[in-house]
Amino acid sequence: MTTATMTKTLMVELRYEEDADLTRAIASMRLPSGRLLTAEGQARRNPVDRPRASIGEEMAGARALSGLAHRLLEAAADEVETNVHGGDPVV
Repeated sequence: MTTATMTKTLMVELRYEEDADLTRAIASMRLPSGRLLTAEGQARRNPVDRPRASIGEEMAGARALSGLAHRLLEAAADEVETNVHGGDPVV
């Protein structure tokens, strides 16, 4: 018996806004349902550290992606709850 494999691709966008001391990252993705998930992460440079944009971007980006992962998990839990209690058909 063979089973078919399905492949699906969802794109994640990561945008940055920076000034001298603060980096803000916004992560977003659109679910197949059309629902848009977003999350934000920030990193602030310690005044005694040398400016290095890549460090702030990595930290802020990681925090935004972590938040997005939590939102995706919450969205999945919402769908499970709706399916169990609402009787939605399996898609």
